Amino acid sequence: MLSYWEQDIFKPKYDYLIVGSGFSGLWMAYFLKKQNPEAEVAIVERGTLPNGASTKNAGFACFGSPSELLENVKEIGWNKTLEMTQKRFEGIQIIKQHFGKVIDYNPCGASELFSEASIFEENLNQLEVLNKNLSSIVNAEQHFYQDTQIISESKFAGFRYAISNTAEASIHSGKLFYALYKTLVNQDVKFFFGTEVENIDTSQKTAVVKTKNLGEFEARHVCICTNAFSNIFLPEQKIQPGRGQVIITKPIEGLSFNRTFHFDKGYYYFKNVGNRVLFGGGRNLDFAGENTGQFGHTELIQKALLKYLKEWILPEFDFEIDQKWSGIMAFNESKTPISKIIQPNLSASVCMNGMGVALAPYLARELVGKLFR
Repeated sequence: MLSYWEQDIFKPKYDYLIVGSGFSGLWMAYFLKKQNPEAEVAIVERGTLPNGASTKNAGFACFGSPSELLENVKEIGWNKTLEMTQKRFEGIQIIKQHFGKVIDYNPCGASELFSEASIFEENLNQLEVLNKNLSSIVNAEQHFYQDTQIISESKFAGFRYAISNTAEASIHSGKLFYALYKTLVNQDVKFFFGTEVENIDTSQKTAVVKTKNLGEFEARHVCICTNAFSNIFLPEQKIQPGRGQVIITKPIEGLSFNRTFHFDKGYYYFKNVGNRVLFGGGRNLDFAGENTGQFGHTELIQKALLKYLKEWILPEFDFEIDQKWSGIMAFNESKTPISKIIQPNLSASVCMNGMGVALAPYLARELVGKLFR
């Protein structure tokens, strides 16, 4: 429990209490304070750092490779796909505008790589339609283009074809978290790390949030920003966790590429980070096994990542793995995020379907706008 001194500073009654300190929660607090600098805002987080994917992702500021977007079209149609793409694109612009100078924002562009001619041709044949539909979003007539140089320039093997764009970017996810955190602390947003929420009671006008170790908090409004771990609070939304395994090499001399890469419909992704190769993915090898909220690694996926590194990405280089980790993303059947006011004292911004870096700022700004209407 809090002492008198702690309660006097960290008073357990707030205008807005945000559950979750990942990018969704941080951006919610950021735009709440922009809208009302005098608002009392606090963030509770069960981990010592964000516990899902925000600081455990690959640091891609992306909004969709050709095969990902075309898969979205099959699943949710053109209108919803374009709506989601615009939100992702605008979210990246928000990041760039507010924190681009301090998060290693690198407008390096991106390439989707293909090994099979038939799959490449399917995507290439749709580029004109994709570019036409995306032109008003990205302000470019030819967003995607066939790239005949990047594979040889990068010394890849196995990959035979590439489709590139110049609009996507790379960021340092840890620096983005820290930049948001420092900004919010300077705006008097209170943080309670290591504080797990047991229950949220919104039956009365003032919501009551019960925690395991710090007792109860009261808030005029609670926003759930726990992404993959939201089922405890929002079981009706049927959110499924999806683990992403990531590895990074030790520094490699002579790396010849500096952009973000995807292949296999975005299920694999890699980039150069300070002359190291950061490489993640493989969830599609075992959807059932990776549909978990537990952090960790599996032999199946680790072997696949190493095989691709050795034979396809770094065939001309010797390398050593330096670190590996995993992050937990959130998915649902609709392939669209949940960001809405549920009742007057409760809202949620969760389930980013693997696009949290880009979606979180846009959805937070949009949701805060609705709260202040």
